[in-house]
Amino acid sequence: MTERPFQFKKIKQEEVVHYVPPAWCGAICRNAMSEMCCEHCAIKRDTSYFEPKPNLKLGDMPRFPKTKGMTKEEKFTSVTVYLAKVVDHLQGVEDDPQHFIFPRASQSVRIDKSVAEIAEGLRDSHKDTVDVGTDKEDE
Repeated sequence: MTERPFQFKKIKQEEVVHYVPPAWCGAICRNAMSEMCCEHCAIKRDTSYFEPKPNLKLGDMPRFPKTKGMTKEEKFTSVTVYLAKVVDHLQGVEDDPQHFIFPRASQSVRIDKSVAEIAEGLRDSHKDTVDVGTDKEDE
């Protein structure tokens, strides 16, 4: 049997699988759908990068998930987080609102300075500079 020069062969296309976190985890985890989540936690299902969302309240959380089909780590994390929020709610303890605080590279920089204050500081610093050539002539 002779081969045809333009014979088409069936080529299997590789399936691309995208891993996403379970619904219960995605709703309460700060890292949901991030690179850490999709490339580590969702694949291994070990909740290694799980961090509760800041300012999370019991009323904001979805219903407690069914644990059938969960890994040991997922069961532990879900029970721990939900139990902690239920106990806090029953005791009347609400988390203090956490504001996002970003450390500055330099503590000397203040964002609330006005342009006039900055310009005044530049004028003062210009007075402090000494020309090396004129300093030697004064002596």
